[in-house]
Amino acid sequence: MKQVMTVFSFTMRDGMRKKAFRISTVLILLLILGLCSLPRLLGSTEPDVSAPPVSAETTKTCYVIDENGLIPGAAEALHIAFTDTEFVAGQADNLAGYKADIAENPALSLIEITKTDGTPSLNVITKDFMSGINAAGAAETLSRAYVKVQLAAQGVSESAVDLSPLPYTAAAAGHMELSGYILGILLIVLMFYAVYYYGYGVSMSVATEKTSRVMETLVVSAKPSRILIGKCLGMGALGLIQFSVILLFSAFCYQLLIPADFLLMGMPLSLSAFTVSSAVLVLVYFVLGYSLYAVMNAVSGALVSKIEDLNSAMMPVMLIAGFTFVVSVLPITPVRAGVQAVMRQAASSRRKFCRSRRMDSQYGCFPSHCIR
Repeated sequence: MKQVMTVFSFTMRDGMRKKAFRISTVLILLLILGLCSLPRLLGSTEPDVSAPPVSAETTKTCYVIDENGLIPGAAEALHIAFTDTEFVAGQADNLAGYKADIAENPALSLIEITKTDGTPSLNVITKDFMSGINAAGAAETLSRAYVKVQLAAQGVSESAVDLSPLPYTAAAAGHMELSGYILGILLIVLMFYAVYYYGYGVSMSVATEKTSRVMETLVVSAKPSRILIGKCLGMGALGLIQFSVILLFSAFCYQLLIPADFLLMGMPLSLSAFTVSSAVLVLVYFVLGYSLYAVMNAVSGALVSKIEDLNSAMMPVMLIAGFTFVVSVLPITPVRAGVQAVMRQAASSRRKFCRSRRMDSQYGCFPSHCIR
C-alpha cells in the first residue's frame, strides 16, 4: 500500500506541474467566465412590455410588385413584420433595372407576386443569401395576409379571422427543460474529454516509465501492478480535482453573472433539472468511465516499447471511446425498439422450433430442415 501511495503522490504532483494541465484549466475557466458574462454585456433580458414602442429606422428597401392586387395590403403587412425595411411599390416593366440595382446594393431586395395555378406565388430576389429580406419570413407574412383576405371574402367574421393562426403557449409537465438538456449535453462532452485526456495521460505515463524507470528509483522492487494502480489513481484524482473546479466555478459564475430574467431561445435559463442526485450520478459515471478507460490505456501504454508507437496502440481504445460518445448523445430509442423487436422475433421462432421438435420426437419423424 505504501508503494501505491508513493506512485500516486508522484504521479499527481507531476501532472499538476505540467504546463498542459495549467494552461487547459485556465483557458476553460476563462471560457466559462466569458460565456457567463455575455448576457450582462449584451443586455439579453426580457424586453419591458410597459415601455412605449420605439420606432426603428429603416435601413433596407424592398420593392413589392403586385400589379394584379393578388394580396391586398401586402406592403402594410410586410412593414409590420419587418420594421427596419421600407416597402416601395414597384413596376413590372422595370424588373431588369431592379435586379441590376440589387446586384450592387445588399440593402435592396424585391418581392414579385404572380399568379400560378389560381393562387399567388412569390419570387424573392436579394443580392445573396446573407442580405436583403428574409424570404421565408416574407412568405409566411404574406401567406397569413392572403388567408385572412380569403376568409373575409367567404363571410368569416373579423374576430374569427384574427384568430388564424390560433395563439398558443407551450409548457412542460416534467422537469426536463431546454436549459437542462443543453447542460446534460455539455456535461457529457466535458466528461468525454476529461476521461479521454486523463486516460491518455495514464498511457503516456506508463510508456514513459518503461524508458525512464523513475518509479524504480523511488520505490525499490515495486511490482508492476502496484505501479499501474498508483498511476491510474493519481491521474484519476487529478482529473477529478480539475473536473470539480470547473463545475464549481461554473456554478459560481452562473449565480453571480447570469441575470435572473435571462432567456435562452425564449425560455428562462434554469438549473432546476440539475439536482444533488444528478451531481452524484455525474461523479459516479466519471469515476466508472475513467476506471475503465484508464485500465485500457494503461495496457496500451504497457504494450509499446517506444513512445512513438503509443498512438497506434491506443487506436482501438480511441475507436471504442468515440463510438460510445456518439451513442450517448444520439437518440437511441429507435435503435432500442428495433433490437427489442428482433429479440422478440427470435424468441418467438425459438418457441415454434421447440414445439416442432417435441411433436417430431413424439411421432417418430424429423423436420426436413434438420436433416443434413
